[in-house]
Amino acid sequence: MLAPLKNKKKIELLFRLGEKKSSGFFECRCLSSSEDEGAFKFVVVAPKKNFPRAVDRNKIKRRMREIVRKKLSLLESSGFNWFLFVYLKEEVLSSDAMQKEFTKLILSL
Repeated sequence: MLAPLKNKKKIELLFRLGEKKSSGFFECRCLSSSEDEGAFKFVVVAPKKNFPRAVDRNKIKRRMREIVRKKLSLLESSGFNWFLFVYLKEEVLSSDAMQKEFTKLILSL
């Protein structure tokens, strides 16, 4: 089951203790938690510093959430169940380009 991670303390824990992987486009922090067995929780971030317009941030987050939903099987095989994805590029990429880079990142976990 895939669900958003919304608890501020859990997100801070993920930042502090999570394993960090990054590619040119994304940064991923992942953590294995025994709290929610079988449930995959994730957070998607598009920094306001890189995208001052909310329209662009929302577009990126929408696309990333859809990619995460499609690539759930890859996430399941990674061994982690909490994820935080940060979009690093300073321009909005197409969905296809984002999906290719996301797949590379997940396979490197």
